[in-house]
Amino acid sequence: MLYFLPDWEDRLDPNYNFETDTFSRDKSAAYAIDVYAHQIFKKPPYDGILISLAIFKDKINLISDSNGGKQIRQFKSIKEYLRIKEGSKLKVMGDCGAFSYINEDVPPEEYKIDKVSDIYQALDFDYGVSVDHMIPDTIVKNEKKINLTEEQKEERRQLTLINAKEFIEYHKKKNLNFTPIGAVQGYCPESYADSAAKTVEMGYSYIGIGTLVPKSDDEIVKIIRTVIKAISHRKIKLHLFGILRPQKIREFKALGVTSFDSASFLRKSWLRTGRNYFTKDGNWYAAIRIPYAENPVLVKNALREGYSIADIKQMENNALKAIRQYANNKTLDVERVLKAILEYDTLLLREYDGNHHYDKYMKTLVDRPWEKCNCEICKEIGVEVIIFRGANRNKRRGFHNTKVFYECILKNI
Repeated sequence: MLYFLPDWEDRLDPNYNFETDTFSRDKSAAYAIDVYAHQIFKKPPYDGILISLAIFKDKINLISDSNGGKQIRQFKSIKEYLRIKEGSKLKVMGDCGAFSYINEDVPPEEYKIDKVSDIYQALDFDYGVSVDHMIPDTIVKNEKKINLTEEQKEERRQLTLINAKEFIEYHKKKNLNFTPIGAVQGYCPESYADSAAKTVEMGYSYIGIGTLVPKSDDEIVKIIRTVIKAISHRKIKLHLFGILRPQKIREFKALGVTSFDSASFLRKSWLRTGRNYFTKDGNWYAAIRIPYAENPVLVKNALREGYSIADIKQMENNALKAIRQYANNKTLDVERVLKAILEYDTLLLREYDGNHHYDKYMKTLVDRPWEKCNCEICKEIGVEVIIFRGANRNKRRGFHNTKVFYECILKNI
């Protein structure tokens, strides 16, 4: 199976100074200097990158040049923008980012068939996904949750089918270069299967199943089985949008899934308590949280507990000094190190998870997993990769996780 990493400008400063916590460049030079994961590692930890057009609306100014072409930050090619070297095997897939308009009745004007197709073509995408509309159980209108009726769900499914038909017809009419992928939406296995069969009959050789993220593993497997059965008379490539279920990935491959996309292992580095650093033997470790002393939540809590700003800064310095000394001296008393870390850590007052980090942090410190990894990131920055502190550490840890998943799990199934 091919793995595509969804990109939301996940770059980092290659020369960030961890000792002083300072950038090597001004904020205005961030794009010019910062690097992607495929620039850090000798071998990219994915087969391709998924770019949602929603990012152009929210973050990047996509402009038309004097010749009617498209440009992103002076680049005329999506691969140039992503710093993918000429000759690289990395592929770029584009979709609309239907999650960005999930609460709308229909996709916004900027996602018209011709506009989307012309962007894929102008920027030299390898794959372009048809304009779809996700089918969740609930949407939000005027800050209120609304349950979609079966009739409303069916309307979204039919709209996705209409768009898929117009998309491939436009692709054929204009003789476009990218490979079209037909988006398949549904609300039960049978509706997904019907959508898939109809999409394949339109002429697609590559389809992608959407709105799978909220579904259970068993539901996803049932949907895939039903879809595969419905299109078994044709040799069709099948993509799964937005999901990575490690415990089911072998089964997905056996069923005939061709590709998938997910940022799960990247995001876990800063979104999951206790599951932030992944190792090649399949274990997860907690990253050790040493936030910046300027963290507003921490400052508020600390002041309420009677600590001064100077106290907070000293505790921060003590925690950083302790973990770095421990990394350089294996005979250092781990209890003493942990005491300095937890004294500062408790200022976060994380009531939602019980604020019990002693065992998690102890396991991380005792096992010293960063020393056992030979990836470029862990070899370069050492213990800094296990410190939960700012994007330049957290994203490096996420890139490490992605590489370990790709090389030790995905490539071994």
